[in-house]
Amino acid sequence: MRTDDGAHADGAYAAAVAEVAHRFGQPAATLTATGAAALEVALEILGIGRGDEVAVPDLGCHSLAAAVVRAGATPVFVGVGESLTLDPDDVAACWSRRTRAVIVPHQYGLPCDVRGIVAAVPPDALVIEDVAQTWGSHSGGVVSGATGVLAVTSFGPSKPVALGAGGAVLGTAAALEGAVAQGGVGDRRLDRVPSPARFPWPLLERLPDALERADARLAARRSGVAEFLAGELSAHFRLPPLPPDAGAGWTRMPLYPLPSVSARPARELRRMLETLGPVQELHAVPPSGLPMFRGVEKLVFPGEKRTVDPLLVKIG
Repeated sequence: MRTDDGAHADGAYAAAVAEVAHRFGQPAATLTATGAAALEVALEILGIGRGDEVAVPDLGCHSLAAAVVRAGATPVFVGVGESLTLDPDDVAACWSRRTRAVIVPHQYGLPCDVRGIVAAVPPDALVIEDVAQTWGSHSGGVVSGATGVLAVTSFGPSKPVALGAGGAVLGTAAALEGAVAQGGVGDRRLDRVPSPARFPWPLLERLPDALERADARLAARRSGVAEFLAGELSAHFRLPPLPPDAGAGWTRMPLYPLPSVSARPARELRRMLETLGPVQELHAVPPSGLPMFRGVEKLVFPGEKRTVDPLLVKIG
C-alpha cells in the first residue's frame, strides 16, 4: 500500500490500524476520511440501499440517519429510554421484512446491550456498532465494537481518540478489502469501484499519541465517576442503567436528577454540577425532527420513553 511516506508509512499504517482494531475487538480495520464516511462505507460493504430499512436511535448524532439516507435506504428512528442506548425489545418490535440492519451507537461512552440486540433480531440481520463515542467500554465481558458484523468510529476533535479528522471501519479483512480507494494501481484490479473516502495521511503519525491520550482520559473519567459516587452529589442524582456486567467509557456522565433536586434553585444546581465539569443538555429536537430529514422517507418508532432528560457532564 503506497502513501506519501513510502514504505515507512506502510508499516505505520499497519501498526495503527491493527491497534485500533484490537481495541474494539475486530480482526482488521481500514481508515476513512471521516466518521460519516466510515458509516457510508460500512453500508456500501453490506449492500444496503434502496428498498432497505435501517434502524437507528432517535437520539444523539444525526450522521447515522444521514448516512442511511445517502445510501438510498430508509432510516427507522427508534426512541430510547433512560439507558440512552437502543433497547433490544424496541429494535425487535420495529423490525419489518424490509429491515436489513441496525446501527448501534454506544452513546456517551455507555455500552449498549449489543448481544441482546443480536439475539432479538432475525439471524440474517446486520448489526453495525458505532464506537465513535466510546473507549474502553464493555458489556458481559465483551468489548464494545466486537459483536457487530462491522464497527465504525471517528477520530474527530471531540471523540475519545482525537486526531481532528478521519475515521475507520472495522471488521474482517475479507470484508474490508478494497472498500476504500488507496490511489494506486491496485484499485484498478478490484471487482467494484471502492469508496473515495481516503484517510488524510498526514494525521497518521498522531495516532499512537492519540491512543495514549484516550487511555489517560478514560482513567480520569472513571476516577471522576468514582468520585461522584462517593460524594454528596450522588444523593441528588443517579446514573443511567447499564447492561449486566458492564463498564462504561463515560465520554459524558449523564445524571438524572432525583426528587430532592426540585427543591434547589437552578443556579445552585448548576454550580453544584460545575464542580464535576461542563454541563450540557440533551438536544431538544431528536434527529427524526431535524429539518434535514423533512421530505425524505423515514419511519419513527416511539420505543421506550424517558420521563426526564439527564444533564450531560463532561469529566476528566
